[in-house]
Amino acid sequence: MFKLFKDSFNTTNDCIILATPLIIFMAILGWFFRFTLAGADTVPKLILGGVTLLVMASGFLSAWLYMCKKTIRLSKKIVIFDKDRARAFGTLILSLPKGLGKLFLPMLGVIGIYIILFGIIFSISGLVIDKIYPSFDPEILGLHIDQLVTSNEILKEFKELAIEDLPPFVYWYAITIIGSFILNFITMLWIPEIVYNEKNAFKALFNSIKKNFQNLPNTLILYLYIAFLITFITLLSAVLMFNPFLYFIVLILYYYFLVYIVVLLFTYYEQTFK
Repeated sequence: MFKLFKDSFNTTNDCIILATPLIIFMAILGWFFRFTLAGADTVPKLILGGVTLLVMASGFLSAWLYMCKKTIRLSKKIVIFDKDRARAFGTLILSLPKGLGKLFLPMLGVIGIYIILFGIIFSISGLVIDKIYPSFDPEILGLHIDQLVTSNEILKEFKELAIEDLPPFVYWYAITIIGSFILNFITMLWIPEIVYNEKNAFKALFNSIKKNFQNLPNTLILYLYIAFLITFITLLSAVLMFNPFLYFIVLILYYYFLVYIVVLLFTYYEQTFK
């Protein structure tokens, strides 16, 4: 596994072009999200904005993830002449609409199912807290669910909580994190399964769960490693977010590690199950 982690860094450096469409899309998505929140003053507008975000995310992920697959395979080939390199680059660009056609519906299903599953986790957390703390005001919990956007917002709202509201909020947060941790582990190979086998979302989920447990020790090590990377970059951004220059550096690392995690998952899937 250590060799996989190390080699994936080299592959990521070769495939760093993948960060460019990711950065552009994230910027567009962030702008559209803020625009939707500011302009959605009615329920139909809010629904329309949510559906548009869902379609945008599905379209981008289907094209980008397919491009990731092609780029990783291309990185393993030796390209000597500039004309061959240019031709290879053109092939990657042309793979975007091909991925959109092949993977759009599966990715739409993945995002929709994820939303439902995380909604179930939030609901279970709320029910557990309601049983333990019947007098706890659920509107406070709802306020924090909506505002868990940045570390700054978390700290700001956490400081404004009353003393009696701290334990239920901490318990809710812990239950939600544990539930998300388990869900993310179970579905870790879901997207690689779709990208490489192009099955529908439900079949891919079932097959990916089976593959998770077929090679459980290595899959668990891989997941813990990815969880460590995500936790590290999240804490680093929280600590350095008040310094614009350092935060910019962390932002670059954030996109680099996103590409690295995708390369890591796809490479692991190729080596283990293909």
